[in-house]
Amino acid sequence: MSQTPIASYGQEFLVIDMHNLFVSTTLADEILVLGGLNFIEEEIVTICAKFGINVSASRTLTSYSGGEQAIICCVMIMCLLSDQNLSILLVHILETLSEHNRQQLLAEFRITRPLVNLFTLGPGGPQPIAHV
Repeated sequence: MSQTPIASYGQEFLVIDMHNLFVSTTLADEILVLGGLNFIEEEIVTICAKFGINVSASRTLTSYSGGEQAIICCVMIMCLLSDQNLSILLVHILETLSEHNRQQLLAEFRITRPLVNLFTLGPGGPQPIAHV
């Protein structure tokens, strides 16, 4: 049996896996579990609105579409991270998004967290995502 991406790459990367995006049922609970402050919620709502997603802190996360969940998770991570050089492995995230949302998400990472290095999981392992 093969290991999960988190087990395989979790020592080197912050892994955002489409199959394991959240540990809680609502955004408010997710922020609380991850140690975020109240102002983070407003920032997440603002950035998600750029994608046309109307995020509510009390709405069940599974009630959003798969692509919306991927965006919400990535935006939440952006807002929770400090400005540091960090490698993030996006596992099946970009593949779930339209071309427009994919490019917009990558641009938002570059704007919000310019020190972050993004990778996607290819057949041979993590592959860097070129900065456009």
